[in-house]
Amino acid sequence: MLYEKYDYFFADLLILGSDTTKFIDECSHINSNMIIIVVSAVTDPYIIKELLANNIHAFLSKSAGINEIKTAIEAISLGEKYVSTNLAGKLATHMFAKSNEKLTKKEIEVLRLVAQGFTIIEAAKTLHLSTHTIVAHRRNIMQKLGIRSATEMVKYAFENKLC
Repeated sequence: MLYEKYDYFFADLLILGSDTTKFIDECSHINSNMIIIVVSAVTDPYIIKELLANNIHAFLSKSAGINEIKTAIEAISLGEKYVSTNLAGKLATHMFAKSNEKLTKKEIEVLRLVAQGFTIIEAAKTLHLSTHTIVAHRRNIMQKLGIRSATEMVKYAFENKLC
């Protein structure tokens, strides 16, 4: 295939009519030695974190200049990942905030069901738990996340791509 010949692949996530993340994934599987650098206007820390955890080597903002591109390539050659300086702080803040939440697997399951509109009784039947246990999980989720309502739970789940 054509992209087996290339050492570097620069991509933008926002290409109309294309699933760029799927294409990046395919390229990395076909040519595991290819260096993949995303240059994009996307600033969502969740998306950046997911890309860095999977297939890409660097994430640069569209405002990155030639010096930052050189810095990224140098970091990659040392075996490191690279994020544009103007995005690194936002990503770090997001990662530290997420590390303090520490929801259990069961709490995440309950949160997903709440976001899907399940009632306490429906969630209990689905997870084979008592309604009291579901209520306790919801209370713990709300306490850990600092939220006060089921509506905020739904918002959190959607913002963090949990459903």
